[in-house]
Amino acid sequence: MSLAVVLPGRAFPVTMPLLRLAVDALERHGHEVRAVSWTPPGPLPDDPTPWVVGRLEQALADGVPDVVVGKSLGTRAAGHAAARGWPAVWLTPLLRDPGCLAGVRDNPAPQLVVAGLADPLHDHDVVGSLGCDVLELEGADHALSRTGDADLGDDAARIEAALDGFLARLGPGRLGSSA
Repeated sequence: MSLAVVLPGRAFPVTMPLLRLAVDALERHGHEVRAVSWTPPGPLPDDPTPWVVGRLEQALADGVPDVVVGKSLGTRAAGHAAARGWPAVWLTPLLRDPGCLAGVRDNPAPQLVVAGLADPLHDHDVVGSLGCDVLELEGADHALSRTGDADLGDDAARIEAALDGFLARLGPGRLGSSA
């Protein structure tokens, strides 16, 4: 079975509809899902990347992922994934952060970026140059909501289709990660 790790956002656990949609898609495509749960320490350090990567490495203590999924704060692992050539799905990545942007840009593996055009942390001007699959949702914010809550509304079907298409093209067991 292929291994997938899901990294949440700062206040956006894997039980939220967007990440639940991702977990369901990963399981449909035959992945063993390791969903990370965390409570970031008080105020985050100026660079929370080492803290995020540490949680990713804990989840991978005995394996190598066939795909990494990160939401917002979880996308701080983009550079780590890039250095290892791990395929990734980045949900509302922090593209205005130079480290996160470089991680997405430098990854030679297939990647999917899903972002809202009303998200102030998204950079529409650079996303097209990243060489990855992109789904941008008009009017969606950082939670990929149009209503200010966790409801994905009509966008749920578009996100699910993007995830399914990406995971189908990726195929199972690319990296031979788990027993």
